[in-house]
Amino acid sequence: MNRFRLFLIIAIAALALVGAQVAFATTVQKLTLQELTKKSESIVMARVDDAVSSWDTAHKEIYTYFTLSVLQPVKGSKGVTTITLRQIGGTVGNIAYVVPGMPNFRKGEEVVVFLTQKDAAGYPWVMGLQQGKYSVTTAKNGVKMVRNDLAGTEFLTKSGGHVEATTSPDMPLNAFLDGIKTSLDSDGKVQVDPNPPTE
Repeated sequence: MNRFRLFLIIAIAALALVGAQVAFATTVQKLTLQELTKKSESIVMARVDDAVSSWDTAHKEIYTYFTLSVLQPVKGSKGVTTITLRQIGGTVGNIAYVVPGMPNFRKGEEVVVFLTQKDAAGYPWVMGLQQGKYSVTTAKNGVKMVRNDLAGTEFLTKSGGHVEATTSPDMPLNAFLDGIKTSLDSDGKVQVDPNPPTE
């Protein structure tokens, strides 16, 4: 088991049953934007081009492979055009393997992701599970916005308890990227474009 999967508190493997309504959550340490920025090996704005789920070679776990086209490197990943993420969980046939708190990616979606270094298999993970994935949307006035969906995630409290996380309010993409830039040390890793893609 690699160290990134130690973040997972609950993993559920089940048949997809119509009408089943069960609520689960994964408990993680809350990370601020500054902590996400500093801990991440790389940060990119990207588009999700593909998502494929399959069993592992032992036919014990389902993994989903997401292909991301890099639209803009923010930290690290300079010169990288494509990134493949591998996440535990997914659906193959009528069998769903669900990990609450794992970020969800949709084909065609634009995202800003905070990534760990590559694991032993050569894949980066999203830092802090859902905390490290922001969806990029376009408001009615044409302004690009970001949102961090934390459904299915709970945060640890100082007393050792846990509290349900809430989805963050929408934030302008430019302001969000400025916040990341401010959090970074002046170590040459910043590649934030002052005029990010608008299409």
